Parts: sequence; C-alpha cells; structure tokens
Amino acid sequence: MQYFVAVAEELHFGRAAARLHIAQPSLSHEIRRLEQLLGVTLLERTSRRVELTLAGRVLLDYGRRLLAQADRVIRGTRAAGAGRLTVGFYGSAASTLLPDVLHAYGDICPSVEVSVRELLLDRIDEVLNGEIDVAFTRLLPGQAGADIEVAVLIHEPRLVALPAAHPLAARDSLAFSDLRAESFITNPVIDSPGPPARWLAEQQRHGLPGRVAAEAASIQEILTLVATGRGVCLVPAPVACHYPRADVSYVNVADADPAVVSLAWTRESARPEAEAFIAAARRVASPHTAEAEGAASAPD
Repeated sequence: MQYFVAVAEELHFGRAAARLHIAQPSLSHEIRRLEQLLGVTLLERTSRRVELTLAGRVLLDYGRRLLAQADRVIRGTRAAGAGRLTVGFYGSAASTLLPDVLHAYGDICPSVEVSVRELLLDRIDEVLNGEIDVAFTRLLPGQAGADIEVAVLIHEPRLVALPAAHPLAARDSLAFSDLRAESFITNPVIDSPGPPARWLAEQQRHGLPGRVAAEAASIQEILTLVATGRGVCLVPAPVACHYPRADVSYVNVADADPAVVSLAWTRESARPEAEAFIAAARRVASPHTAEAEGAASAPD
C-alpha cells in the first residue's frame, strides 16, 4: 500500500521509487501484483504519463486512511510497551482539572511515564495521527468527526475579554445585547471555512450579526489581539485567572452558553493506559460537575 500511495501521489514511477528508496523495476512489479490481487487496473501507463483510474482514485483515498491507521496502531503499541502516555491540552481547557488528574493517575499507574503537550486551539491532527493519546479540549461530541471520541467532563462560565480602555470594561456584568456593536476574535475551525458554527449560532440567537475581526490559534494570540483593539473575545472563566493582563479586562456575560472541558481520543489510542487516564479524569471531574449543578439549582 505504501508503494501504491507513493506512485499515485507522484504519478511517476521514477520519482516514487526514489522516494521509497527502492529500484524502479521492483516498484513496477509490486504495483502489478497489487492490481492482480485486486483484479482491477489502478494506473493507466503510457510512455509519457501515469494516470489513476477510478479504482485507483478510490484506493488512494482508502490507502491513505489505512496507512494513517496503521501508523497510529504502531505508535500506540510501542507506547504501551514502553509504558508511556502523551496528554495534550488546549490553552485553558486543562487549567481546572489537569493537575489533579495527573496526581490521581500517578496514584493508580505509577509506572507509566506521562508527558504533557499544549495544542493549537481546535486542532486535532496530533490526536488523529497518534502523537497525542488523549487531549483536554473544548470540543463537543460529534464536533470532530467519526474518528474522534469526545467526552464532556465539566462546564465553565464564559467571560468577554475587552481592551482595558473599552467603555464596557468597568462593568461587573454584561449581556449579549451589550456586545451587538462588537467584532470578535474567534478560534480556527476544524475542516470548515468561516466562523465556528456553534459560535455563530449563539451570536444569531442573541441577535448579533456575528462579525469576525480575526482568527487566533492560541490564548496568547487572542489576548494580544484584544489588547491592541482588534476585537473582543468570549473566553472560559479560567482564562481570567491564568492569563491576567493589565491591558485586558474580563467581564462576565450573564446569558452566554457555558464552555465545556472535554477529553478527546481515537479508538486506536484507547489502550489500557489511556482508558485508566480517562477514568481518572471522570472521577476528578465529578465533584466539579456536582458543584456546578448544585449552584445552578440553588434559589436566588
């Protein structure tokens, strides 16, 4: 399959053979064997060009996915044998839970070596390719596609980050209607152009036009853009605690939907070490969830 994908991407046997570090006759022989095995023609060859047939285009799509899955399986197996786990996190998504989860996990899996890596907001490539076993994210179930499992752990209030000199910065609390004239800094979206669908739906529900001033891929980028007056941004409440800045003010938005903290992983990465980590995260999150539900149901 590696041989076929190389030829299909290069559309040239000589370049593909050089890429694979094998002799061209051997590569041609293996491709003919694959066609015989499948009973179809994958490549149309002439003296001047190589083209994919319809069957070849279909196999290229499946082949890329198959090789990516095989790579994830290999990475996961090697990590399991070495007793390693790599945990990713988006910006503030791990600030509430990650330290306690690491302590809890260390108690039950003391022999597993855990490394931690920060991810760009809403980017899941490292989870998909197996570099990250499990990640703290702001994703909802179904938002990242069928290959990613997502479990919501807790909900957090959201604030608006404003330039310190903004007329609304001195307010104790705001509503969405107060932000109707503002343009917003947003996160990049997974495999989709334009504003994030969930964010845009919330804006429209509150009568806001959903104006986007810029996109940013990290909390620090967002806050820098806010501080320089490019726009405002809705952020989870922990951002105000962990990223205090003299040039940015944080104000509660009373009618904003809560942010989620969730875990994301692939089925291939769900080996015993990762499953134990997910279970530890659920246990650590449980008191936070109960506290939030209690606060929500308490009388005014």
